[in-house]
Amino acid sequence: MHIVRGDTIGYLSYRLHQLPRTVKIGVVLLGLLGLTVLIGLLGGSGRILPMLALVALPFMAVSFGASVRYFDTLVLVLPLTALLLRFIELPTGTQSTLPASLVLTLGMVAVWGLTMLVRHEWQVPASPFTWPLLIFMLICIISLPWGMLWRDPILNMRVMGGNFLVTQVGALVTMLSLMCVPFLVGRFVDQVWKIKFYVGCFIVVGVLMTATQFLHIRQNILNDRGSWGLWLTVPLFTLLLFTPTLRWRWRVLIIGLIGWHLYLVVVLNTSWLSGWLPTVVAMAIVLFKRSRLMFTIALAIALTFAALGPGQAYLDQVVTNEVHEGGMERLDIWGRNFGVIMDHWFLGTGPAGYAPYNMTYFPWDARSTHNNHMDILAQFGFVGMGVWLWFTVTSVRYGWRVFKQAPEGFLRLTALTAVTGWIGAHVSMLFGDWMLPFAYNQGITGFSYVAYNWIFLGLLISIDRVTQEAKPVAAPQPEPLARR
Repeated sequence: MHIVRGDTIGYLSYRLHQLPRTVKIGVVLLGLLGLTVLIGLLGGSGRILPMLALVALPFMAVSFGASVRYFDTLVLVLPLTALLLRFIELPTGTQSTLPASLVLTLGMVAVWGLTMLVRHEWQVPASPFTWPLLIFMLICIISLPWGMLWRDPILNMRVMGGNFLVTQVGALVTMLSLMCVPFLVGRFVDQVWKIKFYVGCFIVVGVLMTATQFLHIRQNILNDRGSWGLWLTVPLFTLLLFTPTLRWRWRVLIIGLIGWHLYLVVVLNTSWLSGWLPTVVAMAIVLFKRSRLMFTIALAIALTFAALGPGQAYLDQVVTNEVHEGGMERLDIWGRNFGVIMDHWFLGTGPAGYAPYNMTYFPWDARSTHNNHMDILAQFGFVGMGVWLWFTVTSVRYGWRVFKQAPEGFLRLTALTAVTGWIGAHVSMLFGDWMLPFAYNQGITGFSYVAYNWIFLGLLISIDRVTQEAKPVAAPQPEPLARR
């Protein structure tokens, strides 16, 4: 019996191959005959879309078989679809589209879940944050019918159009898919070269993103939104500080790339606070971990610069840009939404559920909170927020533990990158929905660039697994002669 990697999807193929050949041929012929008849009936009655769906069915079956056979390789495509395939989006019949990375993730989760059902085997990787995250996912699911059950009867649902439930389901599926990403990565990225491939994708594509933005090259391929700069800069910065054997030409190149990106986002794009502040925070933590003396010197230089004329002018510009971007208005938005939160404090209003409240009660300024913490409170209540905080604390503590236990070299650097970047990503939650995209802000299309954060959380599990598997097994000690 041969199963791909011994722990993946090959079991399905194995069971199918055990069927007698005549049974296989008979099933295929009967299936094709029935499919042909249905296609003819639908085409004759003018029902084109169902007919096209049936025509695509054999191709879907072939795709499913290929994904089953090459599942481990398919997981390696995940960062590429998120980083590179910005232009591939599938229509949904509404104003939203499905990005290629979301479709791929949904397909992989479906195949993986089917495999676990068939094999009666729980394959979700174990970690301290596994159960908090699974419980939070369950709360997200329960909050949908809960929010509908306790919805205020005076809400004007007509302003939301006739497909608000579809929007809610789409938002729920998007968030659940994001939270499945670390489990997929942690389970199937199980070798050092795969981890290197993931990190390399973010560095190489991140440099291309910096170049296209700096040179004002219009393109619809690279997904240069969200936290892409965070996952370009922090790996390079960690490599620079924690690799004493790094040659000088590589050091100069890395310093140039980091400086180039920071000049782009901090100086040229000052107003995008949520784009560069998380990166600076993560880099500061890395520097503190490398040397408290170096961190103190850098902090003193930054404070001195802030006290001087150019520094004060820069800070004034940052504040002015934030005000122009509506930063101060967020306090009013949070205050209005907090009233909705207190009326639905237990399990919230459900995915995207507070949107009709804003449209009904504050139609003159019905905006999202632009704060992921407030989004979680409004959508999933204090119960959901409590579990989310539990998940956050356990994931950060787990990241530091993985970093301390990882062997010197690439794995340890990647663990430090992942945990500090994960902290930086949580800082970005203060300025927008950069962790769980809100349906009427980032929307479903935000999945691709929000997934960057969740991918690196999954790499922590991968590093932990590789580290544990590499530890030598202690040989049994011989019993004393007196006991023999």
